[in-house]
Amino acid sequence: MRPLQLNLDTFDELSRRSGVDLISILIPTHKKGRDVAQDPIRLKNQIADVDNRLESLGWSGRDRSDRLAPAIALLEDKDFWEHQSAGLGVFIDDQRELVPVSIPVTVEPFAHVGQVFHVRNLVPGMGVVRVPILVLAKKAVRLLYGTKYDIDEVDVDLPESIEDVNWFVDREKERQQHPDRAGSTRNRHGHEPSSREDEDRSRFLRAVSDALPRDVVDGPLVVVGDDDLVERFRNLVDFETISPRNSGISAPADDAMILEKATPALEGIESSRESEALKRALDNLGVGRASHSLVEALPAGVTGKIGEVVIRRDLDPVWGRFDATKLTVDIRGDEAGPGDVDLLDRLLVESYKTGARVTTIADPIDPNGFIAVHRY
Repeated sequence: MRPLQLNLDTFDELSRRSGVDLISILIPTHKKGRDVAQDPIRLKNQIADVDNRLESLGWSGRDRSDRLAPAIALLEDKDFWEHQSAGLGVFIDDQRELVPVSIPVTVEPFAHVGQVFHVRNLVPGMGVVRVPILVLAKKAVRLLYGTKYDIDEVDVDLPESIEDVNWFVDREKERQQHPDRAGSTRNRHGHEPSSREDEDRSRFLRAVSDALPRDVVDGPLVVVGDDDLVERFRNLVDFETISPRNSGISAPADDAMILEKATPALEGIESSRESEALKRALDNLGVGRASHSLVEALPAGVTGKIGEVVIRRDLDPVWGRFDATKLTVDIRGDEAGPGDVDLLDRLLVESYKTGARVTTIADPIDPNGFIAVHRY
């Protein structure tokens, strides 16, 4: 078995299911490296947590084992653990159907048993934007798309190196055609080396720029690599580039090193987008076109009156009851009782289903951790 990729169809399917004691588990995972071996252990720990919850609800040991068997089977599935992303969701309904979901952003360990699946923590992965990353070194040029969690190479025809672009230059002819000021070729042969190298580098960088797909230059392009080439490239092109200072990749580098060098720029882009969303929401709140009350926002989300939700991503659940027919909200508190749902989870699900834009941010939002902007 392999996990499903998180997309709108998967999210919709999970958000619409309801039943008796549905199981939701989230854990952080890894694509490669030594930490991969720890991922099944993380799942095992959350399974134990769910087992305790089911026991507290009166489930027998046999029934608990039967319900959890699909998740337990994953622990020994080596192929399954070789195809992970930054996070994993494991969902089991009351018919024992297992839905494993690969999440492109990291998540905190989480386990819940309730009448609906808990999918709020999937939302950050729904809106993740993969940013183009250009690696520029004298002997290596690569284009990748990535987030601060992972990167993937793009199959595009780029120059492979400076030599790949400048192979046709006839150096002997250059030397013959450029005598020194006295008209003699003795001891001075054409261009000074620094001037000739400048021409080679400019020709190389122009070739790289011309080969980039058009969609890459429509948004910010993160450029890492040889510091001199990166700076020259930024001055050469007329589209937006972002480069971490001293990226320091002067030779072919593996994906882990590239991601490490690009992460400050990727985090900066993410932070900027979050700040813009928060500013929009606060501006609307200030003129009465938004709400930070669940009692107001949740019914509005169901009826399609919410156009955007900005929410702090690490908010604890707010447990209670919601009647989607009567559009009533009953907030119970920090502890879940029988039949309670996370009302924040329902706010995001209902708003998302009616076309609202959802942005999760790291910054605090007073007083309740979210702002729901009305569509009209």
